Amino acid sequence: MGRSKLVSLDDAVALVEDGMSITAGGFAHSHQPMGFFRTLMRTGRKELTIMGVAECWVAEWLAAAGMLRRAYFSNFMFEGFGRCRRFSEGIENGTIEAEDHSHFGMVMRLAASGLGLPFMPMRSQAGTDIMNVAGFEHPAAKAQMFRSPFDGTVVSLVSPLKPDIAVIHAARADELGNVELYGTTSVIEEQVRAAAKVIVTVEEIVTTEEIRRNPQATLIPGMMVDKLVHLPFGAFPLGVYGYYEYDGAALADYYEASRTPEGTRVWLDTWVHGIATHWDYLDAHGASRLLALRTDPHLGYRYDIPEGVAR
Repeated sequence: MGRSKLVSLDDAVALVEDGMSITAGGFAHSHQPMGFFRTLMRTGRKELTIMGVAECWVAEWLAAAGMLRRAYFSNFMFEGFGRCRRFSEGIENGTIEAEDHSHFGMVMRLAASGLGLPFMPMRSQAGTDIMNVAGFEHPAAKAQMFRSPFDGTVVSLVSPLKPDIAVIHAARADELGNVELYGTTSVIEEQVRAAAKVIVTVEEIVTTEEIRRNPQATLIPGMMVDKLVHLPFGAFPLGVYGYYEYDGAALADYYEASRTPEGTRVWLDTWVHGIATHWDYLDAHGASRLLALRTDPHLGYRYDIPEGVAR
């Protein structure tokens, strides 16, 4: 039996220090590690860098809390809502430095780091201003054009990105850190392989025997995980396939608050700084609201029977 990776949420959050770079799992309104980041936001860490592909809610909340200094990213937006206002505002007024990429360009930079390669060739970004307009990196340190020695075609090369910490929320794991996540997994594997340290929060802790019954479902092997936290509803108010849907009303509540800096500050005081723990946050929303979000265990998502259909 190996060593247990289980720690408390506070102990995992304590690994994040001022000035560190972070990448976070999830895509759109799904499986971003919001419970971890709400706790991190109460610590007052500062000067953080995000290396992100689609963790829009993480980036927005860190920007709203004034904790974000730099962003290597491809696209942050709230699907069905609109702009990430505090994140966009930070870039526009210069308090957040930005380095722009295509989605594939970001993934290839993380993949290069994970594979220990000095660069990764690709065709994405070629001929665009992403290659030529400087952010905080020199353009040549980020990407360069290269003629293939094999067929003479021109490809773009991107340099590796190595986050200090990857924070992932997943479905379940054993105490050794063997992690399963169902449905769309986004680019979690590239993020985990690239990062120096990996923190995973999960909905369920199960036995190693249970994990071994379906080994092909292990997305992240335990040897790649440094710390593991048992955190039910750890993505709430976002959703997790097979467990619960995202809470559209709670997301809309933040989006409306973010229309003004003052509204954002009041929202942070109410839902982040005014609540002591993850469990208090869930209590504030109520068990009936959380249970109403639970998905059909066979479908993996919630199915509302249409009016007039026999039940």
